[in-house]
Amino acid sequence: MNRRDSSIPCEQAAPARIGPIVLAQGVPVREVFVFLFITGIAVMVSAFINLMQPYVFSEMIGVAPERQGRLAGQLMTVQQAVVLVCVSFAGALADKIGRKALLVFALTGYSLAAVAYPLAGGVVTLFIIRFFFGIASSTHTASGPPKFYDYVDNGSRGKFMALVMIFYGLINILMVGVIGGALPGWLNAAGYDVAQAGTFALWLCGAVGFGAAIITALFLLPDRPAGPPPGSVRAPLMARATSGFRDLTRNFGRIVGYTRTNRRFGVLLLTSFVVRTDEAVVGSFFALWITLRGAQEGVSTTEALAIAGTVVALMRVSSFVVPPILGPILDKVDRLFIYILSLVLVGAAFLCAPLVDSVTGWEIFILALFIGHAESTQTIAQQALFGEEAPADLRGTAYGLLAFFGTVSVVVVSFVAGYLFDIIGLTAPFVMIGVLHMIFSVVALAYLGVCRRRGGAETGLEDGAASVGVSG
Repeated sequence: MNRRDSSIPCEQAAPARIGPIVLAQGVPVREVFVFLFITGIAVMVSAFINLMQPYVFSEMIGVAPERQGRLAGQLMTVQQAVVLVCVSFAGALADKIGRKALLVFALTGYSLAAVAYPLAGGVVTLFIIRFFFGIASSTHTASGPPKFYDYVDNGSRGKFMALVMIFYGLINILMVGVIGGALPGWLNAAGYDVAQAGTFALWLCGAVGFGAAIITALFLLPDRPAGPPPGSVRAPLMARATSGFRDLTRNFGRIVGYTRTNRRFGVLLLTSFVVRTDEAVVGSFFALWITLRGAQEGVSTTEALAIAGTVVALMRVSSFVVPPILGPILDKVDRLFIYILSLVLVGAAFLCAPLVDSVTGWEIFILALFIGHAESTQTIAQQALFGEEAPADLRGTAYGLLAFFGTVSVVVVSFVAGYLFDIIGLTAPFVMIGVLHMIFSVVALAYLGVCRRRGGAETGLEDGAASVGVSG
């Protein structure tokens, strides 16, 4: 009998695998690696622009050193404020046209920012570029990370996120830390002046981003949502754009009520105001600190940029070291204890910044390793605790609320940090972050202590996660 004529239905093919990682049904391995590559490039372009920003300040625009800190803080404030306003609209747009189209837009926007940055004739132009960069960032937020949940089987999410961290770490170490940081110096040694070297470096970065956008358009599988069922009426785009925010506010009371019965989740909500501020300060002020301090020590801008690139690479080393060590620990030790300990570690790491005497010595590299490992520990511990404690029926709202509080805090902290950098000292923003993390660690412990005395259901560090339902 001809097999093609057989009436016996074929069994559904087994899902694809990447080693021990089981992908979702119908997702090919090629699709996953294309997605990891293009989103890794998006992260790389964003990181490289932050790395090059002090170079642009000093060598292309001529911003006075005593004003560069507040300018960096104000630029980050504008960018994050735009993200705060636009991310709900971007999410609704993703539902309408698909995440692939938005990812192409985000990569194109990042690349245009990289091309435009060295062409900025003044400070006002930088604010305009950062404004549009914020729009691109909001579309990246709405289109990139959510697809992680579409690609992998539920039982392999932890291993898949470890793969994502390692993949992104590799791209950032190679493209930002090794090549990116040294590229202006190589171009300068080849005969280009300092401004031209920085311009061509940013343009090359933009070209890589444009290439990734083309790869996205050609090779990423289409995901445009199907149209509405016959007879149904699709809500206007603006109405759907605000639906996420309305859901967030509508469920806010339920989330707060949940913290009354699950104090472990209450700690997550309470500390969400600080867990993103450390990354914002590193992105805006670490390279700037090295550049300005290096100038005081007689180091050229291109040499300082190479040092900053090495610092970025050392921070990303934590992507390979922390996950395989911390993962088994989180399965055996109370995750809330590890999370609060990670806040203390981040605080201690940032408080060590004033101990660095010279940005050309070994101290800056030890500090980079300390901060990188502490931040990775905090990120992984927070994700693990959130997955354990967030209410299943409100997980999306809970995540959105934590992200909202985190972005608001970044807007405020970035603005304040810029003035501290200029008025008090180059390491003042790092000290501020260290103090904030220490304060919130103590506040979290005090919160748990108060809850214990009141006899709350979930108070102790030693208690396991309780299965607490949320009605309504």
